[in-house]
Amino acid sequence: MYNIMCRVSGGVTGTREALLKSNGKVQEFETKEEAERRAAELNQKMNHQNSTAFFSYRVLEYDPWN
Repeated sequence: MYNIMCRVSGGVTGTREALLKSNGKVQEFETKEEAERRAAELNQKMNHQNSTAFFSYRVLEYDPWN
């Protein structure tokens, strides 16, 4: 299992980091390739010319102990 870590810096909130969620639930991906594809899509979509903050999405291997 894989997750995506989201990091936003700049804007009015400063820097924050959390796992990617949808409807309050952490998103899980079966394969690393699937997670990498989604992270690349988000990196491209969220960082554009008019952004006031910078977004970074990276893949993490699921850690059941954390």
